[in-house]
Amino acid sequence: MHIPTIFAVMTLVSAVMALSLTIAAWKKYPDLQAWAAALGLQGVGYSFFVLRASMPEGWSIVLGNGAVSASMALYAYGLYRFANRAPNRLALYVPMALVLAVNLVWLHDLHTRFLLHSVLYAGQACLLVVLLHRCRTLGTRRGALILGVGVALFILVMLSRFVAVSTGWINLAAYNESNAVQAVTFLISLTSTLMLSVGILLMMQQRAEDRLAVSEHHYRLLVDAATECICIVQGGIIRFANPRMHQLLGYAPGALPGTAIQSLVLADDWPMVQHNHQQRLTGQGDDLKYPTRMNTLHAGVRWFEISGVRIEWQGQVATLNFLNDITQRHHMEETIKGLAYHDTLTHLPNRRLLLDRLGQAQISTLRNNTWAGLVFLDLDRFKILNDTHGHRAGDLLLVEVARRLVGCVRGIDTVARLGGDEFVVLLCDLGNTSEQAREAAHHVAQKMLSALAQSYRLTQEEAPHAVVEHQCSASAGLVLFTGHTTAAEALLEQADAAMYAAKKAGRNQVCMHTPNTPEPPAAH
Repeated sequence: MHIPTIFAVMTLVSAVMALSLTIAAWKKYPDLQAWAAALGLQGVGYSFFVLRASMPEGWSIVLGNGAVSASMALYAYGLYRFANRAPNRLALYVPMALVLAVNLVWLHDLHTRFLLHSVLYAGQACLLVVLLHRCRTLGTRRGALILGVGVALFILVMLSRFVAVSTGWINLAAYNESNAVQAVTFLISLTSTLMLSVGILLMMQQRAEDRLAVSEHHYRLLVDAATECICIVQGGIIRFANPRMHQLLGYAPGALPGTAIQSLVLADDWPMVQHNHQQRLTGQGDDLKYPTRMNTLHAGVRWFEISGVRIEWQGQVATLNFLNDITQRHHMEETIKGLAYHDTLTHLPNRRLLLDRLGQAQISTLRNNTWAGLVFLDLDRFKILNDTHGHRAGDLLLVEVARRLVGCVRGIDTVARLGGDEFVVLLCDLGNTSEQAREAAHHVAQKMLSALAQSYRLTQEEAPHAVVEHQCSASAGLVLFTGHTTAAEALLEQADAAMYAAKKAGRNQVCMHTPNTPEPPAAH
């Protein structure tokens, strides 16, 4: 076989494999960089052998063999890095120095150079075998096996070459002499180079797979131990759900994957959830958190807060979602909200909520061309009950008054307590004329006064056998309105003034506010 041609092929193969490893190692596998450099140096060394006829022979010998020896050292360095071990610098540098010395001392002695090169290259290859043996516990057996076979072939051919030349079986006259030893030597070197490249890539792939498997195992442990629900939704279907989600939704382990997410969400909330899910799929909802109601198998409807991010799942777009049960928090927030807008004793709307609904009523009357009214009620001689039977009895009376007032009005009306024994009733949709409104409002106000004038039997929990009998009445002031001609607070003041006029006129009656109605005193 033509030896220079084999050198050229080896140069080309080494260069191509070096370039391939460099591309594969770029920013992803830094450990491959040393091996890519080793293949590149090996190609450089063979190129010096190819160019020996066109350059000084000494330079070709020294630089070519030096590059090949340096490439062997780089292979070893790459294995040191792969095994996360500190390199033995003597083992790396001494053979390189000896190869350089051999080339300089026996530059014109091909026979001696040939023998010493065989021993030194075999020694460097033996270091690779030792390092591969140390890597056997790293989970890269297939790649290490291919790499080891390639190195073993190289060692075998180096030793065979040494024996063949030292025993005189082969007499070399020139480095490129075509004979069986040279042809086999370089062909096996080419094979070793290919096996080396394949083995290295397999080792890197296997280590990456092992690390990924460990990472996935740790991730699964974290997900399984998470205290919040975690699920992956793809195409509207749950593809993965952690144990916590199965637990909180009342499903058996493994039952949720394959379930449509829509079946878990309350129907009224689904349009919002679907919209937010689509936002997340487009990458615009990663910071989005929102509450929704979900159906559970064991606890009925519960509130959950949903957040998440867009991910890829098995090559397709999906969302990774986090769900926290906020039912208790939601109830607390509703309670706090209720305290802000409702009276704690009677649970009626307070002044703040009344003013809000009064404003809405003004808008409604303007839009529908209707009338509405306010009835301001104050209990007559309420203080006597408190002074005689205590504030607990007074509270029981106020609760009963609230119940009776609510029973006198429609669902569209509002009964509110402003404080003390003062109540306000907002009457909506009383008709399209002031006369219709006046008649309807008077009818309801009289109905409320009649209900409040009925006898009260008050039973206290701490003394169930001590029943307090009480008789009282109320005075009411009425004001009608339509549109925004009068501010909400002003309407309340006008109704209060009319109520004060009713008290002054003898109590237990209704007075309508007129421009001549006197203003009430600061307190009554």
